[in-house]
Amino acid sequence: VSNSPSHLPSGQIPLLRLIGQVGGAYLVAEGPDGLYLIDQHAAHERVAYEKLMNRWKQSHAGHDYDAKMDVQDFLFPLAVDLSVEKIEALMTVQTEMRNMGIDFEMMGPQVIGVKSSPTFIKDSVYPFVLEKMSQELLDHGGSHRLEKIIGDIFATMACHSVVRAGQSLSKEEMKQLLVEMDQFPLSSFCPHGRPVSVEFGFTEIEKKFGRIN
Repeated sequence: VSNSPSHLPSGQIPLLRLIGQVGGAYLVAEGPDGLYLIDQHAAHERVAYEKLMNRWKQSHAGHDYDAKMDVQDFLFPLAVDLSVEKIEALMTVQTEMRNMGIDFEMMGPQVIGVKSSPTFIKDSVYPFVLEKMSQELLDHGGSHRLEKIIGDIFATMACHSVVRAGQSLSKEEMKQLLVEMDQFPLSSFCPHGRPVSVEFGFTEIEKKFGRIN
């Protein structure tokens, strides 16, 4: 197989047939024109990012939300300690974030409580993300700048909430990732710029095995 596989061109990845997992980090799948190696972290990260961005775009367009992103309500709010100024900044975007399924409220002058969250976002991400978001809002002028920073915030949430390299996946989990990849018009790169997958064309493989010239 070539040492210089081609990157998948931008656009929707074709529905693939799962073969398995290698190196604890990559899925191997067969497509109509060749074999694909899929970086499980980059692919999960891209899917999570697309779910968040899809919900964001729908909320701004006034559309009904689709079923691609489930939201969970917490029995007890997740308490996050922040400065008074940062909590005040977050409260200016409370409605917008509630529309995203991220509902929070003031629990004290320096404590904010997260009441609900998209199910695929890890609880542990919120102290870091709320700190980062509030600082961005303070630095860049308040709620009217939210749209300018939301992509970076969502990329951070996605990266810290999905499976990592080295994490073993069940066959069902691998198949689900391929299905979710097919649900979105995915870029060939994760939000941080790493390739989601590379393709080894059947023609190139057959040349390597001497079946064709």
